[in-house]
Amino acid sequence: MLEKIAYFALLKDFYGPLLTRKQQEILNLYYDNDLSLSEIAANMDASRQAIFDILKKAERALQEYESKLGLVERFQKNQERLQEAQFLLNRLEPDPEIHRRIKQILEELIDLR
Repeated sequence: MLEKIAYFALLKDFYGPLLTRKQQEILNLYYDNDLSLSEIAANMDASRQAIFDILKKAERALQEYESKLGLVERFQKNQERLQEAQFLLNRLEPDPEIHRRIKQILEELIDLR
């Protein structure tokens, strides 16, 4: 469940502005404020089912944006590559192979723009 929450929080950060204000608000209440569907429904004077439907529609829209644009996947890949570069840079012994690998990683990151 935590993995799902983190995934949708990341999708929301990237693509949230493309959603309606109501969808953004419900996603924020559900994922950021950890409110239940019933709590959101009570706060918004709506039925639990209506909130559920809006939430699911917003989640599908976020997933569709990601499948078409791939910004989150690219971001995560860049983060992994940067962590690998940092790990290699922190190695104590200077080594030509390490330097070559760091250069390759940095060139890949530059090309991903």
